[in-house]
Amino acid sequence: MADLSDVERMIGDWERNAAQKAQRYQQMQEQVAQISITESVAGGAVSVTVGSNGIPTGISMTDAVRKMSPDQIAANVLKAMQKAQSKFPARLQEIVAETVGDDETSRHIVDTAARSFPPPPEEDEPEPPAEAVREMRIGTAEEEEPPRPPEPVRRPAPPRRPDPRDDEDFGDRTFLRRD
Repeated sequence: MADLSDVERMIGDWERNAAQKAQRYQQMQEQVAQISITESVAGGAVSVTVGSNGIPTGISMTDAVRKMSPDQIAANVLKAMQKAQSKFPARLQEIVAETVGDDETSRHIVDTAARSFPPPPEEDEPEPPAEAVREMRIGTAEEEEPPRPPEPVRRPAPPRRPDPRDDEDFGDRTFLRRD
C-alpha cells in the first residue's frame, strides 16, 4: 500500500503538471489568435491577409489590376486568399511545437486545421483564351469614348380601337350576383 506522503506528492505533481499544461495551452491560444498571413498573386498585383480563423482581414491591389478583367481580379483575390489560408496549418504547427509540444491533443488540433483549410492553389494556371478576355478601360471623362452603335428605331404601337361590345359599364348596378 502506498504511503500517504507518496499519494500527496503524486497529487501535488499532477496539479503542478496540469497547471503548467494549462498555461502552455493558454500561451498557444494567445499566439494563434495573433496569426496574420499575407499572400500575393499575379505578380504582387493582388494581396490578401487572413487572420487566425482564415477570414480575410485585408485585401490590397496595385495598379496592375487595371489590366485585368473583373473576373480575373475576383479569381486572383480568391487565389491569394486560398494561398494564405493554406499556410495556416504549418504556422499553427510551429506555434504548437513551441508552446505545448507533441501530444495527442496538439496533433488533433493541427490535423483539424489541416483538414479545415484549403490546399495551396496551383501555381501555373492557364491563361484564359484571348476571346474570353475583356478589356476594361479606366480613365477620365475627358478621354474620347468609342462610338456607340445606333439605337434601334422604335415605332409606337398603333392606337387600339375600342370594341363596341365593351361599352357596358354596369351603370349603378353591381356585376356581382346576389343570392
